[in-house]
Amino acid sequence: MSLSSYPDGRYSPAQQAYVIEVGETQAGLVNRRTDERFFTFVAASAAFRALDGHRFATPGAAKLAARLVTQPRRGASARRLAS
Repeated sequence: MSLSSYPDGRYSPAQQAYVIEVGETQAGLVNRRTDERFFTFVAASAAFRALDGHRFATPGAAKLAARLVTQPRRGASARRLAS
């Protein structure tokens, strides 16, 4: 992680980054620079590509979205049975 300095000589992280995992699977990561308000999702695999580039208020919100991507859609089994 790179550092930037404040005028008074203190240092702070220039960006924040967090790994997002769903169970044992690494879904991707979210990061933001200190001048950004939202975290941007970077997908680690094709299974989470739908989230790539999306912005989230918190890393927890990104994790929830990643979990939802892996869950089967409601009604999917009913549609399979009907066809």
